[in-house]
Amino acid sequence: MITLKFIWHDCFVLETPAFAAVFDFWKDGRRSAASGEPPAFLSSIPEDKPLYVLVSHHHKDHFHRSIFNWEQVHPEIRFIISKDTERAARFMFREKTVYNGFKPSTEKVTVLRPGESFSDSLLTVDAFGSTDTGNSYLLTDANGMTAFHAGDLNAWIWKDESSEKEIEEAENAYLSIVKKIAERSSSIDFAMFPVDSRIGTDYWTGAYHFVRIIDVARFFPMHFCLADDEDQLRQRMADACLFPVYANHSRGEYIALQHPYSSFASSRP
Repeated sequence: MITLKFIWHDCFVLETPAFAAVFDFWKDGRRSAASGEPPAFLSSIPEDKPLYVLVSHHHKDHFHRSIFNWEQVHPEIRFIISKDTERAARFMFREKTVYNGFKPSTEKVTVLRPGESFSDSLLTVDAFGSTDTGNSYLLTDANGMTAFHAGDLNAWIWKDESSEKEIEEAENAYLSIVKKIAERSSSIDFAMFPVDSRIGTDYWTGAYHFVRIIDVARFFPMHFCLADDEDQLRQRMADACLFPVYANHSRGEYIALQHPYSSFASSRP
């Protein structure tokens, strides 16, 4: 059984019989960040199951440095982070530093730039570029299952305030990265991708192109939790799930996981 669990904003937990992977942990949707406790989902992953913690970039809605403390409760852990994330947390890796908190084992931390890969007996992680900063990630396991987490890769086209030239440049920059991903894998089993209506007109453009360039079996919108109040949050969530405006109706499922710890399970990739 393969399960994908939504935690908050861009954070998902992918679990297979062989391993678990956490993407872009920012905060636990069920716990206050001030509590200082590890996220609730961590205790549900067996201690002897390999756990991969991926960080696309260092922005505060994609990365919280408390992830490195998880090594204390989950010894079978591997951190796969972007170069900018390493720079943001470098003080935690240095031997000589005034920082006196917990320091992760450096041998458990892999830093990837776009175009680089990590591989072991269980999976391969390919890092691609982003239209913001850091990486997007394609994960392929030993059985051929593929999962993609976009990070902040998207067609960030603010049409209501941009010139035609700016719109064209932004769309071309986005499409050039997506085509590189398609060259590596023309189909993806699980795709986690931003659908953020803060952009304004045609906020779904990135998702629209992505599912037409790449054959996506299951598409999960994300990056819709940045809001000023509850009403705005509900609207962002509703906008992300207007599947008819961007779905490829000839292929794939479009699945809304929006409440903390809601999940999707499948017996096949």
